[in-house]
Amino acid sequence: MSDTKLPRKQVSGYIMGMVPLTIILGVFRLAYLKFFYDSLGLSTLWTIIGLVIFMFINMTNDPIIGQKQDNTNVEKRGSRRIFYIKYFSPFLVIVFALMWFPWNQDNTSELGQFVMFLHFVITISVFDTLSNIVTMAWMALLPDMTSDLGERTRINFLGSILALFASFLVITVPTMVDNLQFFQMYNIVVAIISYVCYFLVGKLSKERPEHQHDRSPPLWTAIKQTLKSVSFRYFIGYNFFKTLIGSIQLSYVFLFLILIGTNNVVFYFLIVIIVGWSSNILCMKLRAKYGFKKLLIRFSIIQFVGGLVLFFLILIPAIELPAIWIGLVFSTFFGGANIFGVILQTLPIDEDEVEYGSRREGMFYGINAFFTKPAESIGPIVVLVVLGLTSYIPDSLVQPASAIFGIKLVFYFIVNIFVALSLIFAYLYPLEGDKLEELELKLEELHVKKREEYAQKQK
Repeated sequence: MSDTKLPRKQVSGYIMGMVPLTIILGVFRLAYLKFFYDSLGLSTLWTIIGLVIFMFINMTNDPIIGQKQDNTNVEKRGSRRIFYIKYFSPFLVIVFALMWFPWNQDNTSELGQFVMFLHFVITISVFDTLSNIVTMAWMALLPDMTSDLGERTRINFLGSILALFASFLVITVPTMVDNLQFFQMYNIVVAIISYVCYFLVGKLSKERPEHQHDRSPPLWTAIKQTLKSVSFRYFIGYNFFKTLIGSIQLSYVFLFLILIGTNNVVFYFLIVIIVGWSSNILCMKLRAKYGFKKLLIRFSIIQFVGGLVLFFLILIPAIELPAIWIGLVFSTFFGGANIFGVILQTLPIDEDEVEYGSRREGMFYGINAFFTKPAESIGPIVVLVVLGLTSYIPDSLVQPASAIFGIKLVFYFIVNIFVALSLIFAYLYPLEGDKLEELELKLEELHVKKREEYAQKQK
């Protein structure tokens, strides 16, 4: 394809967005439940109510945001995507930093619990809305910049390398919550670093001019056209269960550390990062030979079958701890094919552009969020129910045997069931082989035509 390789400056600018995505969202997902539920002592009932409210706000604002971004007045705003990164990221980092300053620390009275609940639901909802605006615009840049699948995967991987180093700013978050003042100062620094990165994204990234005047139809028409895509519907199913898994694994790292010991937090993240990174590299190298879909399916099958075996092994006291570590390495490695999620997500956008003539990344990301963002709340709620049923003691490293079993059930059985369900949708995903080659050819022809039309308008 003619747009296979992007300029290094543009790629460097784009992948800088991975730093705030890693550290701001990383801190948020790792710490918000521990901060409000485990450390401040927000009751289970108020936490679940807050998560349900958050779920509805989270799922409904994205399609509206996506539609607005797709139809941005370029003459007035200067761009379709970069405008939102430039002008909304300052508000995002400010809200993030202020989130960790408690409005109230009295968790014993009804009024104290209610004020804490308001702090919880208002701050996470405002933060999420601003995060959606900025992150959606950033994500939409990549499929706009290049239609080459290898280049999209390469840029995504380069971003993951940057995330590897950025993640070291995040790995001690579960223990920092206990030192409130240090935790607050830490997050102010995270906010400053994130804003600098967003500034660089806006400065160095470049949107392709031939797409600047693409438009999405009215909201309801755009929603119907988007959901008409079979490949997009299967991606939604796949991504829903992957989001469930991610919400559990990130929000409850502090639970997993009860199994392996809080002193092993660095080793935990090193395994997740390095093993996952190595698997990503392997999958990228094998894609040309086997195709992204076959690799994703084969890795997921192995992850599911092996995960079931490991669940029963960790219930044997004599081999419990080694089995837990082996399970972490195993699931991380065979989860590495999820790097192809960027391909599953962006191909329906390409398919839609071929059919309707305009790129509408914002609407696709928005509708995807409408169906999959609830998983960010459902996952933590499922775990809260399990913890309640197994007598978990909040903010304690010493747990009864029933709670330890509940934690194992979450990470080694429930998560594995979600892997199997995501596998079904990956298997049904239709864009592969001859159909994929035909799509890539039509897309390139359309982009050549758009570039020629744009060049004519500039004369």
